[in-house]
Amino acid sequence: MPTHYFKIGKKNIGRNELFFSIEEGQANLGDFDKAKAIIDIAASTGADAIEFQFAIAKDIYVKNDPGLELYLKREFSLIKIKELLSITKKHGMEFVVAPLSHRLVELLTDAGCSAYNINASNLTNPDIIDAVVDSNLPFFLSIPLATEKEIDWVVKRINNKGKHDYMFLHGQHTMASGKDGVDVAHTSLGYISTLKKRYGVPVGFIDHTPYIWMPAAAVAAGADCVTKHLAISRGEKGPDWHICLEPDEMTQAVSLAKKMKLSIETVVKKLAPGEELDRSIMRKSIVALKTIPVNKKIERKDLAFKRPGTGLEPSMFEEIIGKIAGRNIRPDEQLKISDLWEGK
Repeated sequence: MPTHYFKIGKKNIGRNELFFSIEEGQANLGDFDKAKAIIDIAASTGADAIEFQFAIAKDIYVKNDPGLELYLKREFSLIKIKELLSITKKHGMEFVVAPLSHRLVELLTDAGCSAYNINASNLTNPDIIDAVVDSNLPFFLSIPLATEKEIDWVVKRINNKGKHDYMFLHGQHTMASGKDGVDVAHTSLGYISTLKKRYGVPVGFIDHTPYIWMPAAAVAAGADCVTKHLAISRGEKGPDWHICLEPDEMTQAVSLAKKMKLSIETVVKKLAPGEELDRSIMRKSIVALKTIPVNKKIERKDLAFKRPGTGLEPSMFEEIIGKIAGRNIRPDEQLKISDLWEGK
């Protein structure tokens, strides 16, 4: 189990609570009004946080690369980012940022960002890593695309700075090679427990499958956090649209995942709501096999066990044997303690 715990907002990461973060993933395509609308939708799903990716395009691409022009269109000013942050906080959600430019980190920290996510594309980027660690904010370390050698490298760099308020986000990223997301068989959910044992920090899951139920499956495997992409509509075919959930689907996914967390944290035997009714219907009671006349000493051959289970439990039959019937008890009638006397 993890040895280090930390908080994001009011949530205890790595303890008994699930942290569910919705990835906006640049679905806004540079449209500020759409970015605000996505926050409103995310808040309605019951998620704990929304994650945005922000960048200074020239920090990511060399000039003349087609990606440069694409990311220039998606840049938001700090004023607009602060407005998005304010809207998020008013909804009671945490504002998580995957900074794709190290020069944004200090500005975002000062603006009141809740936490960072070191994106999988930056796992080996010392500029991003150092800026995030030096911010002293909690952060996620995304390890899709990573080898274990690379994971060891970044963990050593983080630990050398004495930082422990972070968690892994395990997952896979196959967006460039397929339209259907990661095959469930390749999600390696068993690796979550391996990471916890090896590094002693909480571990979450980045879900790049298209399924509503996958976050719950990850929680069942031990994930302390789940992140999942949201789209206003997959019909818009924005970034990663084929693995995004639409609003109603996301609401279901969040609910299922949080219920799963409650389930796996329950380590004592408890009857579920409704089981008492089922017990009364399906269990059996001690009944008279035949007429038991008044003053008769009850023997085992006088008793039977039949539904419904609204009377004395069959397991009490030994306590009944030897007692005296205080009245005539008809066949199939349930025996009651008040109808029995102590035998001499």
